[in-house]
This record gives sequence, structure tokens and C-alpha cells, in this order.
Amino acid sequence: MKGILFVLLGVSPWLTFAAEDMRQFVKMPQEARAEMRAEMLDFQTALNSIITALGEGRHADAAEIAETQIGVSAMGRHRNAPPNARPGMFMPNEMHALARGMHGAGSEFARTARAGDTARALQALTSVTGACVACHRSYRTQ
Repeated sequence: MKGILFVLLGVSPWLTFAAEDMRQFVKMPQEARAEMRAEMLDFQTALNSIITALGEGRHADAAEIAETQIGVSAMGRHRNAPPNARPGMFMPNEMHALARGMHGAGSEFARTARAGDTARALQALTSVTGACVACHRSYRTQ
């Protein structure tokens, strides 16, 4: 019924549903949000580079990118930032666990990719992207 009313009014029902954001709000200072956003954009760039390398059969390159830019080796990026610019200090435990899991999955992907089996590497990569999806579907900062 709600959708029919929107059609009659000439408004997309999806606009209303999209506005009903049920994700948990995580309050953090602007500096921490900016640091986290920059890191997320870097992760996106790394994922694109990883997928490109896999598509070109460059498994070792994909593994190196994953480990250094997403994996456990990439943890601690904010450790020398001022406290108000450290996103982890403001994350709920469950959100922090997702982030740590994503880093661990990045390292596991790197180990798998080094073996040279593209299908297994792609399967391992879904644990990385799955952690991203789970976090973004569960939490928001604005």
C-alpha cells in the first residue's frame, strides 16, 4: 500500500526506504572519521589492484598488495595520530572485531594467492570483501 501511494504521488518508494538507515551510529570526531574514510578509500583502491592482478595472472603481486595494504601488516596505520584521529578508539567492540577480521582475511588471501590458484584466491578474497560489507551494512559514522 505504501508503495502504491508513492507511485500515485510521483515519488519513488526507494527514496523513502533508503532514508530509513537502521545501521548503528558510531560517534567519532571529524578527524577520526576523515582518517577512517581515507583508509576505506585506500582499501577500495587496493581491492581494485588485487582484482586486476588476479585477472592478469599476477598472483604474487595480488598477494603483496593484499598483505601490505589490507592484511595484518597494514594494521596500526593510526597509531601515531593524535587520539581524536584514531578511529579504533571510537569503534564498538563488534565493529573493531570486523576490522581485525578483515585484516586477518587479507593476510589469508595473500597466502592463498601465492599458491597461484585463481579460483581459490577469489574464494579467499570473499572473506575480505565480506568483512567490508558486514561493517558497512552494520555501522555508520554520519
